[in-house]
Amino acid sequence: MEFVIIIGAIVFLIIYLLAQDSRKETKKERYGEAVGELSQMVANKISSTAYSITEPADKKKLRLAKEELASRHGRLYRSTDYSDKMHKERLLTIDNSFKNALGVIGLSEERWNKLALMIFYIGTIRKLSRDSSDYSKKLPKYHREHMLSSWTTDDFFKNYIVTLIEALNFFNIRVEEWVEYGDAVIEMHDLYNNPDMEEFGFISSIMPLKNNLHML
Repeated sequence: MEFVIIIGAIVFLIIYLLAQDSRKETKKERYGEAVGELSQMVANKISSTAYSITEPADKKKLRLAKEELASRHGRLYRSTDYSDKMHKERLLTIDNSFKNALGVIGLSEERWNKLALMIFYIGTIRKLSRDSSDYSKKLPKYHREHMLSSWTTDDFFKNYIVTLIEALNFFNIRVEEWVEYGDAVIEMHDLYNNPDMEEFGFISSIMPLKNNLHML
């Protein structure tokens, strides 16, 4: 009986948290959407479990390796810790587990390092061109100008600008062009048009967040 009560409490908590992120107008609609999302999550988990039981060993090995690669790419692409100079280096570190995943996929460490930098720097350009309170909104030109003129003297934010300029230089994009167009430079310079990016550049998805980071 206590077990049932605990499970019920957990389910209610999950529904409550999902409802808080809903954009529906009424409480009834928010909780209805939350129940639907939870039902889909449970269905997906059951389907995934059933598949894992019958999945061939070689396919499972490749799937797990791709999932590990996508997870690392997600952390690189969505990284916002520019104040820590060693953060990027830690994300680029290849330990034994990740080295094994690259081997399964057929991607050399050197090729992955170049791909990882592309993903990290594209993410940097994208995020620093957006409103951090709502990443679905692009910053206006005057805000980008302010960042370049004011953040360079700020002890915390100066590393943001350093990383941004590194990203722009990596793709041979002029700073003035970024000021004028923001993250539109990604499409203007066709940064995703790269063989390794197209074949191995998959990025893990994340649950919806209030700041819409999941939309980038």
